[in-house]
Amino acid sequence: MDLNRSILIVDDEESIRTYLAMDLEQDGYEVHKAENGRKGMGLLTKIHVDVVLLDLNLGDINGIEILREIQRLDIQVVPIVITAYGDIRSAVEAMKLSAFDYITKPFDADDIKIVIEKAFKFIGLENHINLLERQVDQFQYGELITCSSKMKDMLQLAEKVSATDSTILIHGETGTGKELVSSFIHRKSARNDKPFVTIDCTSLPENLMESELFGHEKGAFTGAINLKRGLFEVANEGTVFLNEIGELPSVLQSKILRVLESRTFRRIGSEKYLMTDVRVVAATNRNLGKMVEQGTFRSDLYYRLNVVPIEIPPLRERKEDIMPLVESFVAKLNKRVGKSISSVSNGAADLLLQYQWPGNIRELKNVVEHMVITCNGDHIGLNEISSEIKASATVECFNNFDFSCDEKCEIWPDFQTKKKEIIQNFEKSYALGLLKKNAYNISQCARDAQMHRSSFQRLMRKYDL
Repeated sequence: MDLNRSILIVDDEESIRTYLAMDLEQDGYEVHKAENGRKGMGLLTKIHVDVVLLDLNLGDINGIEILREIQRLDIQVVPIVITAYGDIRSAVEAMKLSAFDYITKPFDADDIKIVIEKAFKFIGLENHINLLERQVDQFQYGELITCSSKMKDMLQLAEKVSATDSTILIHGETGTGKELVSSFIHRKSARNDKPFVTIDCTSLPENLMESELFGHEKGAFTGAINLKRGLFEVANEGTVFLNEIGELPSVLQSKILRVLESRTFRRIGSEKYLMTDVRVVAATNRNLGKMVEQGTFRSDLYYRLNVVPIEIPPLRERKEDIMPLVESFVAKLNKRVGKSISSVSNGAADLLLQYQWPGNIRELKNVVEHMVITCNGDHIGLNEISSEIKASATVECFNNFDFSCDEKCEIWPDFQTKKKEIIQNFEKSYALGLLKKNAYNISQCARDAQMHRSSFQRLMRKYDL
């Protein structure tokens, strides 16, 4: 029992105070006593108390008044009220004033202990939630979750340039969160109460893309039965996000350049130029500089877009973000699919951290969804990890081995000899790595390896571990 767990008994009957105090102190609680309401309130304002056992019928101040005072002063304590049998109306009133529970006299000490244990579990849960909230505050930027120094540096730059109207070009691999960063820039800008519109330059053919961007007049082409306003018109005074701008056809590249330089555009089928006041944020997963050299992307547009370049690091370069992201995705999916998953095993976490995540956060989110759906309990383990991620981890292990002969070796060893050597190296490294990770707890190592304990012990004996 933790001696720091403290209880205050406020009761005007000395026999009850003495009886409860002796019993609770034997269980390791730190117990304080007060024979009336005034002394009880005095102690509550002077010392830290986790739980107060509060009799409602005191000699001086009614227990209900004390509960009101606890609320008024915002004293962080869990009240459990003690009331005479049959006075349930007062108990209900106490519950409305945030009492945790109530006990009727006469009572048994074991009944009180059960309620006290529940109260301390509640305190522990509240403390855990507060800790998580503080942790989230440390690495949550809107919908972006990170504790990576690289990401924090990038977000600081993004926040700095959001105060300007400069055009921004975001570089990042597929799935790194380019749209989230763009949305972050818009929210931090002076345009945050104006529209934020997104267009994916890979999703539409050229003719429809032009209509989406600039709109069209009625009758401009077959099927244009009504006037359509384009995104540069809809987003006036706001932000336009052009995702994967490297896929934009050359004809549209020149029209985007005109918008950036003159703030004007024309609807399809119109000769009239319209003015627009938008901030353009573009993003790409391609090397636009190389595309300029190859002649597939306009150099003038590239220089106009690349006023403030922002680079989003891939997930494999900020692995400290993997588990916070996993926890966030699990929490959201728990609500969506009705699960109550609370943890990820060390073995499963190790595999997630070893994997290189070519699809970045988008891939991680899909993997977590698969794990949550296939998980049968409240704990994600190795069984929920996909064979692809397990295979990738095995490849990483084998990549650490030297498959070649040394310089003095005149001939390569035969296949079976080399295979046996590699397997032995792998088995020894794998077992030793697990032992170090689990502080030589053999049972935990066997669980992580999904082996019987005796099988893992044989492996240890084989390599004298």
